[in-house]
Amino acid sequence: MMKKKIIVTLLILGSIVAGCGKKANPELQIENYQPVEEFQAAYEALKERKADINKEYDIEETVRILNGLEMAQAKSDDFYSFLEYMAKQDYSMVASDVIDAKIKILPLLQQMFKLQKQYKEFSTIWMLVRSAAAGAKTLAKESSTTGAGMAAMKAMAGEGPLAIVDMSENLSIDAAKNAAFDHYEEEMDLKSKLEDEIEELKMAYIDYLSGFVPVYTKYMKEWDRLCINKDKAYFDVYSGRMVDAYNSTSKILQQYPRNREALLLKSLSLINIGSGEMNTMPDSPEVLSIVKEMQLPDSMKCEWNDFFVEADITLDNYIELYPERSAPALVLKGLLNYRIGKEQQALSYLDQAAMEYPRQAERLTDLLDSYRSRTYLNKTPEGQYLLRLYRSTMEGYGMFSPNFLKIQILCTKRNDGGKQK
Repeated sequence: MMKKKIIVTLLILGSIVAGCGKKANPELQIENYQPVEEFQAAYEALKERKADINKEYDIEETVRILNGLEMAQAKSDDFYSFLEYMAKQDYSMVASDVIDAKIKILPLLQQMFKLQKQYKEFSTIWMLVRSAAAGAKTLAKESSTTGAGMAAMKAMAGEGPLAIVDMSENLSIDAAKNAAFDHYEEEMDLKSKLEDEIEELKMAYIDYLSGFVPVYTKYMKEWDRLCINKDKAYFDVYSGRMVDAYNSTSKILQQYPRNREALLLKSLSLINIGSGEMNTMPDSPEVLSIVKEMQLPDSMKCEWNDFFVEADITLDNYIELYPERSAPALVLKGLLNYRIGKEQQALSYLDQAAMEYPRQAERLTDLLDSYRSRTYLNKTPEGQYLLRLYRSTMEGYGMFSPNFLKIQILCTKRNDGGKQK
């Protein structure tokens, strides 16, 4: 599991200076930090959220930031790209202790940035920053002259592991613990003065890790508990167990009333229940029972009922909370209106959803990194299927394709002789 690999990566890097009697340079501590111009925007974005320690948090937004920042650090080409990414994130619903732990890395990165400007030997030091996130196991094995840079690039291209120690291998921590920093020293053939600078960076890193690892573990455990219920809801909906899906999503929303996927899946289950489709199995794994419903004759279409009303209220709540991620809710609004016989309103909602999906693509898929961090999903057909279900919802294909649903409506209308509802 990627989560375990990241924790092990952090712990191994933290062990680099275990037993060392020196104290880290005070300038590398957040209490004494004064951001330079390049770091100002990222620092202010984090500081603004840190100041409001009592504000509620959203677990999915918190996990998104935890995984997103780690992946951005591993993939960014330089300091500027990573700092721009940090500055542009919305931290308003991220847990304050996550921000408090993560902000402590900025003095360390800034010191690296200064060294890069000051000494030509440090011109590739960003690769050290990347290797800390991408994994020094690969770096330690590299013997080419391209050194850290090439190893990190291979890791990012999927040709190497994204962790220092693979949990599936019985590797010695003693053999790997110096991989990131010490391998960089060897590649750069640093002079004595610069070796001291690297040593200070090592010591600052363990201070950062000592606060970050427990916080990371805390919220990933909470995320795991949420995923158990959320995964069940997905399988219930796509297997036609609509009452079970409604119960699963309601349980999630009792604890997390803003959960995006639970709001959507609850609405979908209510639409199916209101249509009398509570235990219908789909004809194929890729087609939900609502597609079958759309082929029912007009005489069987439903009027407003309590299930439809609750679905409509839930979708309106979702759109109010997430107007910038409204496309999947608009698809369901279209479906709901079609089921109550409002064909033109249904087509209008689906047209709007088709327009919004491309514009909202980045925001809609911002949790994809969190799904990818659950690497065990790729090890079974069921896990891969679950990942496809999430992506279809957020990317607008399969049963969440507005254009596919419009075709279904128009075909049904033609078969019914062009009658309008």
